[in-house]
Amino acid sequence: MLVIRNMEERDYERKGYIHYQTWIETYVGLMNQEYLDKHTLDRCIQIAKKYPENTIVAEYNHGIVGFARYDKSSDNEDNIGEVYAIYVLKDFQKLGIGKALMDECICRLNNYEYIAVWVLFNNVQSIAWYIKYGFEEDGKTKKVKVLENYSLNENRLIYDIKKKTDRNVKD
Repeated sequence: MLVIRNMEERDYERKGYIHYQTWIETYVGLMNQEYLDKHTLDRCIQIAKKYPENTIVAEYNHGIVGFARYDKSSDNEDNIGEVYAIYVLKDFQKLGIGKALMDECICRLNNYEYIAVWVLFNNVQSIAWYIKYGFEEDGKTKKVKVLENYSLNENRLIYDIKKKTDRNVKD
């Protein structure tokens, strides 16, 4: 049984663990190892405690196996909401949990015209998942400096809420 709900204080450690573990499962080989090494379990738990707002968790068979975080656009564009993070433990992927988390984020961000996600340019698997969901690359890119000699290169994908809603009505 799958339940999507707001993260609660009792979930901080588990959400932190999922954040930590999914980064290892997802980004080894895609990101600089020195940067990944700074992404510790303790740091992830502290992030969960520091930023609990707009965070939802996915409970599957009475255990949390994924989470998502959403809010207004980090680009400060009034008509765009953003999904900042969406992660599901590898053993629970391909069960519809990521889709359920994204569905809930989009529902909660329905006051925006568009929803954005920023994805590492070389994370082909995630980009394909977002495109399958209905996101489209809009050509916007950014470089985020995370270490003195290392930056993350990201591409933005956009989901048009009205276009997708109109399409769903016709189906």
